[in-house]
Amino acid sequence: MKRLSLFENLLFSAIISIHLYAAFSDAFNLPNFWFSRDDAYYYFKTAQNISLGLGSTFDGINLTNGYHPLWMLVCIPIFYLARFDLILPLRVLLIAIGLLNAVSAVLIYRLISNTLSRAVGILAASFWAFNIYIHEVVYEPGLESPLAAFAVVLFIWKLSQFENEWRTKPITSRQIAALAVISVMVMLSRLDLIFLAFMGGVWIIFRGKPIRFLLPLDAVIIFSAMTASVALRTGLVFYNDNYAASATEAVFLALIIKVTLLYFFGAYQHPGEDSIWTTIRKTAGAMSIGTVLVAGIYIVLLQMGLGRNFPRTAFAIDWGISTILILVLRLAARWFSKDRSQAKISPIAELQSNWKKWLADGAVYYGILGGALGLYMLFNRLLFGTSTPVSGQIKRWWGTMDTIYERPAHTWQAFFGIGYQDAFNTWQPASNLFLWIAKYLKPIYPGSNTLDERYYITMLLFALLALILFAVNKRQTLQKITKMALIPLAAGSGLQILSYTTTAYSGAKEWYWISQMLLVVFIGSLLIDLILQPMQLLPVQAKKITTLTLEITSIAAAVFLAYQFSGYIYRIMAYNTYPADKPYMDVVQFLEENTAPGSVIGMTGGGNVGYFIHDRTIINMDGLINSNDYFQALQNRQAPEYLRSRGLQIIFANVQLLDQPPYYGQFRPYLVNFGVYGGKSLSYLLDAPK
Repeated sequence: MKRLSLFENLLFSAIISIHLYAAFSDAFNLPNFWFSRDDAYYYFKTAQNISLGLGSTFDGINLTNGYHPLWMLVCIPIFYLARFDLILPLRVLLIAIGLLNAVSAVLIYRLISNTLSRAVGILAASFWAFNIYIHEVVYEPGLESPLAAFAVVLFIWKLSQFENEWRTKPITSRQIAALAVISVMVMLSRLDLIFLAFMGGVWIIFRGKPIRFLLPLDAVIIFSAMTASVALRTGLVFYNDNYAASATEAVFLALIIKVTLLYFFGAYQHPGEDSIWTTIRKTAGAMSIGTVLVAGIYIVLLQMGLGRNFPRTAFAIDWGISTILILVLRLAARWFSKDRSQAKISPIAELQSNWKKWLADGAVYYGILGGALGLYMLFNRLLFGTSTPVSGQIKRWWGTMDTIYERPAHTWQAFFGIGYQDAFNTWQPASNLFLWIAKYLKPIYPGSNTLDERYYITMLLFALLALILFAVNKRQTLQKITKMALIPLAAGSGLQILSYTTTAYSGAKEWYWISQMLLVVFIGSLLIDLILQPMQLLPVQAKKITTLTLEITSIAAAVFLAYQFSGYIYRIMAYNTYPADKPYMDVVQFLEENTAPGSVIGMTGGGNVGYFIHDRTIINMDGLINSNDYFQALQNRQAPEYLRSRGLQIIFANVQLLDQPPYYGQFRPYLVNFGVYGGKSLSYLLDAPK
């Protein structure tokens, strides 16, 4: 605490105090108003079983890897305490989440205040710490998101420090290794953050070269152009059902070939070296040859039986989209960049003079990142029979059928992650601001069903405002974007979105979009700073008074946000309101009254029931926290036999739900109903069909 400034101390203390208040409130509050998401209890029960020596299992029967590993490591020692009291670890975890929130907020303050200004830093840190939407999505569910947010903020903060260091002194392998270790933390906190970790390596290795700015954004363009081209050719429904896998294969091929050609055509040289016509020629040449090679190689793979079904005309569509977007990026980079005064250098000469350094730095960074990923996948393969979490595999399987669970991206807004109506609303809390403003546009753009149009008009207006501010302050914008490492963060966020929306992933959740929330906060901070930029032109004394006024205003805003947030916590985490013996879940009481001790019960979901139920075992039937063997049985429609062989006696589920995909009615012949609760049937699972 001695290392914290006065504001950091106050911010840290406020966050911890609020979380301590919540942690010691009535026991009933914790499972019902804080840790209310069923998915969180997949971690909690599995962590409890690991601490008991039962292995990585939710039900004590089936081994599972359906979780992000680093959060599970955090949960294991905490849920060792569950042997004494089921609520005690929830209280401890809530305090741990408060600590993660506090440290993340302090790092955000340091990043923004060092790069922009203290006033904006105060606003950004307070907004992150006390915004109720961010709290409800990131910190309240009890999932891995608090740790993921901390890891991302730490990584960006360290990249910001790195930006100062490499410009003033040589960088050692030890420094790169330290950044790589943090990137491993980012990846293991949420495995889909591997895109940010990977782009961080590009940002580090190619420091001082234009390629560090262009390549990450090129990757997003190539990924989105190829997949969108296939979807345009086939339609989103057929894309999700039949073409998502082949489109993803083509993306990897396109990334390797097109990036390589762009480099050797000179499209990664300084944007100011060439005329506009030369830039167009280089870009179009690289993309044209790249498209021909990608199409030719993929068609050969199809003929050899190694590829999958693919609409060949999509390659032509991809050429048009990707060429235009990458050319626009080059022209924008040319406009933003400083005038080039040094001698022009060819790509081959640049490679000859830098390849040893790039190779050495890349070997350190990607050796550590790739080595950690390889060890994780090998461990999973040996222990669980599959290299990646079974939960992600199941959700992509769901995306290939019309299930009762959430659908994959089925609109173009969702496909690009810019919708606001479902789990692919990836740019919160900015989306809420756009919706709020859209309501006030109704008199200008009337109509009872025009909310979509007004929402996207608002988004466009904000984009135009940002472009104007960037144009007026392009030198400062480039410096600050660089210092805040917004390029790798934006590219990593974009690729993460595409990894879900373009791969027929079903069941995405709002807490996936951690890096996007942080990017919104950082870009919002940058825009506020640019709006305040004219104050830099004031006389010295007036500038001091204005700066002090802004800081006081920011502190007042922080106090207001903290007051609102504490009021929200006060309302939901009450004291002396619920009797100590009040059941945490009525459904648990029903199951205990209607099943015998020792019963093995199957449920779709069942995380919180599995944690709180006594003398009974809950087996997860949707497979998200079950074994790879069960996933195979479910696909082969042998799930009833598999579960019966594991001792399952009773199923508590909506029978109509079990008649639909992904279950396809395979349980119906084995069920004999003997009870009903909340629209779900309590049934015996027979040894053989009726």
